[in-house]
Amino acid sequence: MPVTSRINEELVKIVNLAMPFPAPVISAYSRLDMIFTSGDLAREAGIPRSTAKYYIQKMIDLHMISKIPHRRKYQKYANARLFSEWLVDLIRLAIRPLEKV
Repeated sequence: MPVTSRINEELVKIVNLAMPFPAPVISAYSRLDMIFTSGDLAREAGIPRSTAKYYIQKMIDLHMISKIPHRRKYQKYANARLFSEWLVDLIRLAIRPLEKV
């Protein structure tokens, strides 16, 4: 096994342990349009639709996305088109102030 693939595997393991979503969901989130369905997330991440619905509810709870009223669609916030953009905002708004306390 090449060293780079072993390193990538280790990084994916770290992401899976440290982040609120597994690596395939984070990767799929970046490929979704601004408006999407749970089926879109399931297809992009290669996960069952029921699992996608679980992660969508978690994204709503974390204010990464919002539900479009009266439709089975969800919308990304403008400042959270990518998971990393949401994470940077979380670090800036919540984690850094906690570290200063």
